[in-house]
Amino acid sequence: MKKYFYILVALWIGSCVDPYRPPAVEAPNTYLVVDGFLNGSGASTIRLSRTQNLLEGQKPPVETKATIRVEGQTGGSQAFTDKGDGTYTLTEGNLQFGQSYRVRIRTANGREYLSDYVTIKRTPQIDSVTWYPGADGVQFEVTTHDPTNNTKYYRWEYEETWEYYTAFYSVVDYVNKNFVYRSENINHCWRSNNSTGIFVSSSVKLTQDVINKYPLVYVSHVASNRLRVRYSLLVKQYALTAEAYEYWENLRKNTENLGSLFDPQPFQVLGNIRSVTDPNEPVVGYLSGYSVEEKRIFVASSQLPPWRIPSGYESCVPDSLPLVATREKPSAFEMAELGYVPIDELRPPNGGPVLGYRMSSAFCVDCRTVGTNVKPSFW
Repeated sequence: MKKYFYILVALWIGSCVDPYRPPAVEAPNTYLVVDGFLNGSGASTIRLSRTQNLLEGQKPPVETKATIRVEGQTGGSQAFTDKGDGTYTLTEGNLQFGQSYRVRIRTANGREYLSDYVTIKRTPQIDSVTWYPGADGVQFEVTTHDPTNNTKYYRWEYEETWEYYTAFYSVVDYVNKNFVYRSENINHCWRSNNSTGIFVSSSVKLTQDVINKYPLVYVSHVASNRLRVRYSLLVKQYALTAEAYEYWENLRKNTENLGSLFDPQPFQVLGNIRSVTDPNEPVVGYLSGYSVEEKRIFVASSQLPPWRIPSGYESCVPDSLPLVATREKPSAFEMAELGYVPIDELRPPNGGPVLGYRMSSAFCVDCRTVGTNVKPSFW
């Protein structure tokens, strides 16, 4: 009896433990987020959004109907164009390298925000983007240098694009409750992703301003189909100031190096944008000024070791559905109304009228569910 008594006590104690929810997780605050930079060699784009608590699953709300102006330290100002979706662009800013500018933001509710002055830096060219096969994928690296020894601080972003094929080639479409022959190829597509990590490096401790083979991204040949046909990586390089580098490095530590007692503890990352209306209101983001350098490379499956790269559609199985429902199966029309996509016709071995259709889920047939069947201009 004593054993059962202790078990009941343990269960009772466990049932009395309430989950701890830190205030930051459920905080109702919605602070302004400023994401963008001043481009010394093209259009400048700034995106405004709002923070949300960690329990919210939807995308952060965007800040629309604001006004943004860039102001030169020596005078003059220009207005950004509101695109209506939280993004604001300055197409022909003619911002000068070596000159300093700041951004003034006024939201629809009249609150005003102002950045520090930032100097437009010229980004050196990317020397090379290289890759080599690893144990279970491909490692991509970037090399760059500044012959004038003036850059020292670098940041990169990338966009990856890959070619893929769905499990089935569809020759039949379902339009206006009728099965017709398909006019476009929905088996062959391309998909793109933008980088989400923070990639920064510095040569300040080196005798020369060189970044040699910085490990940018590792693409697994086991976890995805990105390397199965042809893969492209577009690398974008930015020159930073020491202050901007410190901001991005601290942000990287806060977001990527947490999880154990030996990792850096989280801390507030301060940007260079402040609220004029309320000096105590936090603002998320850091405004920089630089030009952008890009380099794109391609990797075809024929260049890789003889890996067995998954298609991503291994679980796809077609279903043969009749024109008229039976006890065993619904009709092809019923399944088409539910979103199933026809593949091809079912006919008798010696020819004759259509008996039904092979069909499968949209994911297994229509590559446009996760990408586009419009070939990229750079492909």
